[in-house]
Amino acid sequence: MAKIRVNFKDNNRIPEIVANISKTRNKKARVGYIRNSDMAMIASVHEFGCRIEVTEKMRNYLAAQGLHLKKDTKYIIIPERSFLRTGVDLHEKSVYEKAKELISDVIEGNVSIDLFYEELAKELRGKIQEYAIDLDNPVNHPFTIERKGSSNPLVDSGGLIGSMEVEVE
Repeated sequence: MAKIRVNFKDNNRIPEIVANISKTRNKKARVGYIRNSDMAMIASVHEFGCRIEVTEKMRNYLAAQGLHLKKDTKYIIIPERSFLRTGVDLHEKSVYEKAKELISDVIEGNVSIDLFYEELAKELRGKIQEYAIDLDNPVNHPFTIERKGSSNPLVDSGGLIGSMEVEVE
């Protein structure tokens, strides 16, 4: 009787795939105004609203600019215009869809975990930026509209929306 020799080559990539996926556990992607900056402060004011106490100096400055406050006006109220939180809530599904598109490339090792998170964060940033540009409520005060020439509450020079950051750690 003849002996038959069979050689097996194991192409099992499961350990490699598990290792790639397990790298995601400690990863984070952030979208927004990450560093402490003027834009972070401005974004925070719009995101949560703000109540600013009117000082005599402020009252005089505004009067010189053409805005005459009533004598009994003690605060200027900037209303909440949540573009970050609402933008995330409205577009969570599109980021999930992007993740479904990319996950097979991550599993196969063709896309790094960092790039995967960066692409998801960029997708979310783009959606938040679109939402912020389209946001039209609550409207600006007529004085603000006159000064900047636009009624869009979050768009003036484009600095706020354009400076939104993406960070992967």
